[in-house]
Amino acid sequence: MPDMMTGSDHASRGGPSYNTARHLTKILHPLVGNTPHHIKNSDQFAQFMDGLSLRPTDVMVSFDVVSLFTNVPTFEACTIAKDRLLQNHSLSNRTNLTPHQIHNLLISCISSSCFQWRDKFFEQSSGTSMGSPLSPVLADLFMEEFEQTALFSADLKPSVWIRYVDDTFVIWPHSPQDLQLFLQHLNSQHNDIQFTMEKEQVGRIAFLDVEVSRLPDGTLSRTVYRKPTHTDHYLNNRSFHHPSIKASVNRALVRQAYNVCDQDHLQPELHHISTALKRNGFKSRHIKTLDPPQTSGSPIPKVNPLGNTSHWIQRILLYHGIKVFHTASNKIQATLQSHKDKQDPTTKPGVYRIPCECGKVYIGETGRDLTTRLNEHRAHGRRGHLEKSVIIKHSSTEDHQVHRQQAHLIANIEQWHPRRVREAIEIHKNRTVLQDTGFTISDIWRPILNPS
Repeated sequence: MPDMMTGSDHASRGGPSYNTARHLTKILHPLVGNTPHHIKNSDQFAQFMDGLSLRPTDVMVSFDVVSLFTNVPTFEACTIAKDRLLQNHSLSNRTNLTPHQIHNLLISCISSSCFQWRDKFFEQSSGTSMGSPLSPVLADLFMEEFEQTALFSADLKPSVWIRYVDDTFVIWPHSPQDLQLFLQHLNSQHNDIQFTMEKEQVGRIAFLDVEVSRLPDGTLSRTVYRKPTHTDHYLNNRSFHHPSIKASVNRALVRQAYNVCDQDHLQPELHHISTALKRNGFKSRHIKTLDPPQTSGSPIPKVNPLGNTSHWIQRILLYHGIKVFHTASNKIQATLQSHKDKQDPTTKPGVYRIPCECGKVYIGETGRDLTTRLNEHRAHGRRGHLEKSVIIKHSSTEDHQVHRQQAHLIANIEQWHPRRVREAIEIHKNRTVLQDTGFTISDIWRPILNPS
């Protein structure tokens, strides 16, 4: 029985329920954000602030939920999701599952919360799992229900209540004493959901990455908010990254400025960006401050940098109307730093290699773990089913000794098609026993597979 951990984060990517959770997220996602209190990002918040003005007695406040994801009452959130689905007329366009079936799958996913840490197994007993696609959806659905109930039952209500996940921007039109009572009211709604409050200071308050300031006439100004610990340290232009990656740093900062700042603060922000980029090795002639065009959401191929070869590949693909951008390869940090327990590679599916004393090898693929697959090879040998195991047949026919202890997993691949492709590649690259070559590999790839 695993130990119980309350309010613990664990990564669920690759877990037994991860793919189910990802599918359920697609079904539930249209239910989120259909309230007047929901915003998607800081850009939408900045647009909302346009034309808004304050009275002298109004106070800007931000409320923050304490550790929302580790405190979300998941079973209540699943019930809320089911109730929303029962009222959703477009559900049949997304899935053939019924709301009750979806609810059962949700319960199954949130109950599959066992994880390993330092050779011990734990079970998360509350909250949503870090890395689960369902976590933000369930948190949002619960908070939408929570705020609807809390605002409806409050004696005095804010004039503005805008929420992004666990952060809420509020304009309070009543007395400071009533504001404190309102905070107590919020914290009395649910034992697991508690808020902290921050009021404007010197007419300013930060929400997401937007700093909102009160002007003398009651209107509001906006600029980019940076924490006091911010250092303006970005990807250095002298680094060995593809130029498009370094240009994206400039583009992202400028786009943020145009989306967040009002007209009075836009030019000072663009000047700040230029100064910061120069400190990070960018040349003045390479720094762009014009509003970058919005890119479409269509998928774009990704290619790791290959030196000058990358430029030639990009030119060829662009000539044929295919857009390409380059991503950075694995960093040293990703290689050296890992907080996860190392898993035994024999417990994973993938492509494996079994050597023989003659110098040849057998390449195979399995959707189960390697230990189970090796035991199956042995079982075929004991039963005399030589046609079911190429390596056992080779050993018997040639009277060779198979080095079973040296069998190992070449690559951990869960999906069947990529696994079969990798198997065919390894068969092509190695001197194998007489076996099926698997997928047919086009001759066009031979210079890459055999560079010598």
